[in-house]
Amino acid sequence: MNKRIALTGVSAAVGSLLLIGSAYAGLGDAPGYDAYKSAVKETFAVQNVTKQMKVTVNDNGTKLFDVQSTVKADKAKNEMSAEINLSGGGANQGVSLYRQDGKQIVKASDNNVYNIIEGKEWKEKAGEHRGQAPDGISAEVENVVDALVGNLKDYVTLSPQADGTKNIAMQLNGSQIPAVANAIGSLVVKQAANAEEHRGDMQGPFGDKFQGLHDSMPKLTQDVKIDKFDLAAKVNADNRIEKQQMTLTISGKDAQGVAHEVVVAADFGLSNFNGTTPDHVDLNGKQVKTIDVKKHGE
Repeated sequence: MNKRIALTGVSAAVGSLLLIGSAYAGLGDAPGYDAYKSAVKETFAVQNVTKQMKVTVNDNGTKLFDVQSTVKADKAKNEMSAEINLSGGGANQGVSLYRQDGKQIVKASDNNVYNIIEGKEWKEKAGEHRGQAPDGISAEVENVVDALVGNLKDYVTLSPQADGTKNIAMQLNGSQIPAVANAIGSLVVKQAANAEEHRGDMQGPFGDKFQGLHDSMPKLTQDVKIDKFDLAAKVNADNRIEKQQMTLTISGKDAQGVAHEVVVAADFGLSNFNGTTPDHVDLNGKQVKTIDVKKHGE
C-alpha cells in the first residue's frame, strides 16, 4: 500500500488516540470521572456496534477537509465493514473497506477494482486477534490512566437526566492542558509535517487522489501547542456512550513563519449495540488485485 495512504491512516489513528487519551486521562477521582470511565469500559466491552463519525479540519477559519464514515464492527468475529468519504483539497473520494474471511479488502468509489491487502505481518496480526473479543480496558491500562490523573477532575461536569441518561463534559484551555499532552500533541503535528519526505513513489489503490488533500494541510514546525480541548459525551441508560463530540484547537507557525490556528472537530455516534452485522462483499466475478503491504510500504 502507498506510504502516503499508510501515513494518513497512522496520523488519523494517532490523532484519535490523542483526543480520546486526553479526555480519558484528564479526568480525576470525582463523580464525572467515575461516570465517564464506567461508560468507556462498558462501551469497549460491546461485541459489535455501528459507528458513525464526522471529522472536520479548519485552518484559520477555512475548511480544509472533512471525513465522514459509517463503520460496522464485530470484535468476536474479527469482521468489519466501512464506508468512508473524504472531501477537500480539490478531491472527493469514497472508500469501501471490508475485513472478512481473514482478508482486508479496499475499494475506491471511482473504480471497480477490489484490492486485497496481503502481507505476512498483517496476516500474523489478524490471526492473533481472530475470534478473541477483548472484554474492555485492561486493569493495567486503567491503573496507568488513573496514575496520570491530576486536578483536571475539577473541569469535568456530570449531568444525570431523568430518563437515566447522563451528559458529561470537559473544557480545557491554555494552562489547564497538561504539559505532557501538549508535548505529545506537538510531536505528532511535527511528525505529520515531515511525512512528505517519506511518502515514496509507489502507487497505491487510490493513485494521487489525495495529493491535493495532503498539500492543503498546514505544515506546522514552530511554536506548536494545544490551545483548547472540549469534550461532550452522551451516555445512554445502558451506561454506553452513544454520542461524543470533541474539538481540538492547535496553533503554530509553518516554516515560513506564517501563523496558523487549526481546529479539529470530531463528532461520533454509536448505535445498534450488540446487534450489528458487518456488510460482506462477494468477490466472485469482481475485478480483484492483490497488494503486498511490505512491498508497497518500503
